[in-house]
Formats: sequence, structure tokens, C-alpha cells
Amino acid sequence: MISIGERIKDLRINKKVSISTLASLSGISKGHLSNIENNSSNPSVLILQKLAQALEVKEEYLLTNPSEKLDPEWVELILQAKKAGLSIEEVRNFLAFESWKCILKMPSNET
Repeated sequence: MISIGERIKDLRINKKVSISTLASLSGISKGHLSNIENNSSNPSVLILQKLAQALEVKEEYLLTNPSEKLDPEWVELILQAKKAGLSIEEVRNFLAFESWKCILKMPSNET
């Protein structure tokens, strides 16, 4: 099982954010963030909220342990969307719209 600190560190590295930058965005010291990532200390609820906001994830993501990894094709699509300048919210809205269109196309006995 991955710890909160490991999850924060993995997210930070995957987003190519330095420890100094994340600490600054979260309003905590670099040393404190390092201690959190190395499991030497646990973040308070307030710090967890600030870290989640800076990493652009929900607090729940930092606290839960997904049992499966994402499909690599989905990861690649999301990375391409990010490179194209789309925000997470724009991707969510697009997916919601596409789902809605699919539902409208379904015969009424399938909905």
C-alpha cells in the first residue's frame, strides 16, 4: 500500500514540479514537504488540502489507494490533452458531453 507521502511525491514528480515549487505553492517549508514525502511526518488536514490544490487533485485521491492503475491509452490521451493546453475541467466537460450524446443516441428501452 502506498503512503500519503509517496503519493504526493509521485504526483509531484509526474507533474514535473520541484519540491521547492510545490512547497511554495502549498505555503509550507521545503523541509516539511520533504519530511511528508519521506514519511517522517504526516500532513495536517489543512496542509493536505493545500497540497491537493497545488497538485490539482482532490484530497480524497491523496488518502485513497487505487487498486488498479489507469490504462496506458487513457493516460496517453490525458497527457495529449494537457499538452494541447486543455485543463482538467475542460477534459471532464468534454467527456460529460460525449457521454450525454451517447445516451441520447440509445434506444429508449436501454436507458
